[in-house]
Amino acid sequence: MASDFEIGRIFAVDTAQVTIELNADLKALTRTTYEGAQEVGRINSYIIIPVGARRLVAMVTRVFLAEEAEISADRTMVTLPSASRRMKATLIGTIDGKAYTQGITVFPVLDNPVLLVTSQDLQIIFDQQCVGMGEESQKPNLNGPGFCIRLGDSPIFEGFSIQVNPDSLFGKHIAILGSTGSGKSCTIASLIQSILSRQDIKRTHFVILDTNGEYRSAFQKQKGSEGWENVGNSKCLCIPSDAQRRAERLIIPYWFMNADDFVRLFRASPGIQRPVLLDALRLARSPAVPQGNILLLRQLLLQDLHRLIAHTEESGKTSAEVEDIARGCTRYLEDKDKILKEIFTDGGDNLRKALNEIAGKARHLVGEPDVRRFSKPLPLDLQQSIKSNLQPILQSLIGAGSTRPIPQVSADSPLFFGKESFKREYIEKAMRRDESGGARAREYCATMLMRIYRLLEDKRFEFLFGPVDGEWQEPLNSLATFLRDVIGLSNGNQNMSPESEVRQEVFPFYDRQRSGTSGHNVVILDLSLLASEVLENVTALIGRTILEFLQRLGEYGGENARGSLPIVLILEEAQNYIREMRFGEDESISRVVFERIAREGRKYGLGLVVASQRPSELSKTVLSQCNSFIVHRLQNPEDLRYFKEIVPEIYGPLLNQLPALAPQTALVLGECVRAPALVRIREARPIPRSRDPKFYKYWIVDKPQDPKVEEICKIWEGKTAEKPERTSTDALTEKDGQGDING
Repeated sequence: MASDFEIGRIFAVDTAQVTIELNADLKALTRTTYEGAQEVGRINSYIIIPVGARRLVAMVTRVFLAEEAEISADRTMVTLPSASRRMKATLIGTIDGKAYTQGITVFPVLDNPVLLVTSQDLQIIFDQQCVGMGEESQKPNLNGPGFCIRLGDSPIFEGFSIQVNPDSLFGKHIAILGSTGSGKSCTIASLIQSILSRQDIKRTHFVILDTNGEYRSAFQKQKGSEGWENVGNSKCLCIPSDAQRRAERLIIPYWFMNADDFVRLFRASPGIQRPVLLDALRLARSPAVPQGNILLLRQLLLQDLHRLIAHTEESGKTSAEVEDIARGCTRYLEDKDKILKEIFTDGGDNLRKALNEIAGKARHLVGEPDVRRFSKPLPLDLQQSIKSNLQPILQSLIGAGSTRPIPQVSADSPLFFGKESFKREYIEKAMRRDESGGARAREYCATMLMRIYRLLEDKRFEFLFGPVDGEWQEPLNSLATFLRDVIGLSNGNQNMSPESEVRQEVFPFYDRQRSGTSGHNVVILDLSLLASEVLENVTALIGRTILEFLQRLGEYGGENARGSLPIVLILEEAQNYIREMRFGEDESISRVVFERIAREGRKYGLGLVVASQRPSELSKTVLSQCNSFIVHRLQNPEDLRYFKEIVPEIYGPLLNQLPALAPQTALVLGECVRAPALVRIREARPIPRSRDPKFYKYWIVDKPQDPKVEEICKIWEGKTAEKPERTSTDALTEKDGQGDING
């Protein structure tokens, strides 16, 4: 029987590439077997190379003619060239008994026979033991589900579906690449729909960063003017960035940002501006925690006492400067008896006494303000007095003499602070400190202050900083509520502020959780109307917040909590915010965050789906951490070259076909599939709102419907929040778009 399937012999072996010389009788490149007629040499088809008890699987990448002329033994005659049909293939896996594994451990030898793939081989390669049962009825092993999610069908082998392993697909990150219009959005929508269509799926956590506003229609349908309803088991939550939709809009309170977020958003330079900003953030956040005033006072005292002691070790310091520090210290110790008792066992008496003594001696040396001309240098005896008086107090303040442990607050802590007090009080306080540059700190910080005031007074950033003419008040459990909303968790019956304290529409994420939501399988963050100036900051903030929550869940959530909440973060048009750093460009905070997620997210249950039409602009670190790829048509030479550098070299010959791929087809590589394969992606129903424009159809319509320019511009200008009514033309356009899968 093997001879019926034999098509040639191994002509050359080059690591993972083999060259096959086809049998001379295959003139029409077809072979008839008991399974029927099969094509020979079809690109992307499989062939079998038996090596001992194993059967190597190779993927056909090239078919060509080779002409050779023969010379007689006595070199007296040369025959005319004869052409032989040859084929090149890439070794991709091994069949051992009834088990298939990717990769090879043995190699064929020259003149090794080459066979057509049989239906039994295909059953093993595609793991189709459950064919006919229906994708919804298969019951995979919970600890090792295998390749149980249908991605699409094989255009080469009719009747066989391409299935992916969800643990490998999402747990080790995946990149979905392709030129615009090649079908990336529909692939993502189809993949999620395929997962949700299974009857055994009870919950998922897909978070989509939708920069084009196109995914809602893939999981919900509009019910006229009544809003949207879920399709099937999607249980979708769409959070728009449109400021006019006050009851639904995206709100991310500014106090969730860490120090890096503020530094990048306010563009604080590393010299003076960054230390001032971090000091101001630390001071502003301190009163928000229990014993926060204790911590704030303790930090101020530590800094000032260190400054006083430093004056005894630096030349050029004057008595006037010492007096200013000591007098300033005593001023903010007034009326703080209760707090000082929490810090010092003696209630701060020794501290007050030492400060008054230092200030008095300094004034005696300097003289009264009205007669002072030049500030005198610091005498040696005063230097020694400062050291001897303050060292014991400083040691006590550091921790030896404190009566109770004090919570630690940093500039990164997600604690509430008022934006007005931050702007007018804490930044001013930070600039007045010697460590920040002394009297010239304001001059150095002028550009940063201008950016802070501009952003806080810009209506485009109200979703981040609150109303321009007002101040937010922190609701109970604001960070936990925001995370539940973004991840898609139920409200959990946590303690929440009533409407009398936090009114409706101030924090839409709070309203949704307060109403008793049961959770969502898909959460779409529509970022299409965000100002481009903050897109990187917002995407980085969302990614970092989810990652750090999962890290803390693993640390404090109990045994086996690590990785117990798997979340998939989908980055649509990722080249817009995780670009590879070019020479002369500022470092991107979103690139830093997502590179960290790409490296560490798998450990905590956070998977990435990176979708992009320009892989050459993406971070190499992020792409190199992806173990699976779904690649649609790529035509840009730079993108093709870049992608070939990222993936293993064994796939090189397969990638040459990428510029010619048809819409809705893709090459699937990596651990998520049993074998590299060309796949016809299953159709998404419904589809994302990413259909191609119909130019010709518009051109030939006799009386096209005029667009609602005035109504749309009024919404754009903020003069009205009412949406234009949908017309029959709108509905017709949507209906026509249902068949367009090239999104």
